[in-house]
Amino acid sequence: MVIDMRTPNGGVAVEAELIAVATEASEILGRRIQPPGTHSPDAAKRLLAQLWDEAVAALSDITDHADIQRTTALLARIRTAETELAAVDAASSATHLRMAAQAIARLHGARGVDDLLSRAAEAMGAMGFDRALVSTTEGQRWHLHTMFVVDDKPWADAILAAGRESSPTLDGHLVESDIVQRARPGLVFDVQHNPRVVRPLVEMTHCSSYAVAPLTLHGAVVGLVHGDYYFQRREADATARAMLAVFAAGLGHALAGASLLDGVTALRSGLDRMTGHAAAAYQPQGQGLSSRELEVVELLAAGRANRQIARDLAISEATVKTHITHILRKLGAANRAEAVAYWLRGSAAR
Repeated sequence: MVIDMRTPNGGVAVEAELIAVATEASEILGRRIQPPGTHSPDAAKRLLAQLWDEAVAALSDITDHADIQRTTALLARIRTAETELAAVDAASSATHLRMAAQAIARLHGARGVDDLLSRAAEAMGAMGFDRALVSTTEGQRWHLHTMFVVDDKPWADAILAAGRESSPTLDGHLVESDIVQRARPGLVFDVQHNPRVVRPLVEMTHCSSYAVAPLTLHGAVVGLVHGDYYFQRREADATARAMLAVFAAGLGHALAGASLLDGVTALRSGLDRMTGHAAAAYQPQGQGLSSRELEVVELLAAGRANRQIARDLAISEATVKTHITHILRKLGAANRAEAVAYWLRGSAAR
């Protein structure tokens, strides 16, 4: 799990404690022990466990009373460091969940699937990823949709172009094939020497490791999200994988609404082409909907709540309610669901 042990809530104290433990253990065990980096809590846990075992083993060979006391004190200090590290670890987990929730919130207001997926890559940057890739999948086909690189759009565009040109397929040879088949997130390491990656893509990105999670819609995998920590020079780990999984789940829910909105838009566009003019709603009372009312009813069809409609259209909730009242009256509908049904049926009949 990746956390910054220099962060508030005891992070600085944990880092100082680890350095002190490493220094003290070096003196007692007679070898130089390098404290773990500030972004390596997993390494810190492994080192503390190793030092504990070595200190316990050393006790059996020590006869000097002072050395026994020093080694016993070291064991106590190791346990203290482990406890403090676990506390910072737990606090960091909560922080990462908040970051994922904030990233998902950035998807609100997307007008259709294309806009949603474009927003998703940049939203992943808000979770701390230096680079993010959002793709769609269909059978064995893997379509790269949007690439995000923090503060470097030209590089993002170049990476995306290289990936698209390579035309990757999910035929079982790539790690992503396993992710899609199992519908579970994963981590990929030693990327530059890994035979199961898209070679042109990883050569351009200089990536060493990345996390990847499936994007699902109605239980089927329809895409992938990738993220790494290239500029931070650290490996993707279990936290990155967990954050991507949470984000992908939120993106999947948003995708369901965006897909419905795209379907409504496509229906209206098709009717426009057939009739040669803007498609009109079903009007049992002969009264047409205004352009704003059409926007509102489209969002109703996409399952949007009043508050979401107000945010999408930059109007107040009271105004949304007024528009809905007019829509119900013009369509002769008793409620929102009936209004949407009338409107869709009327549009299809034109």
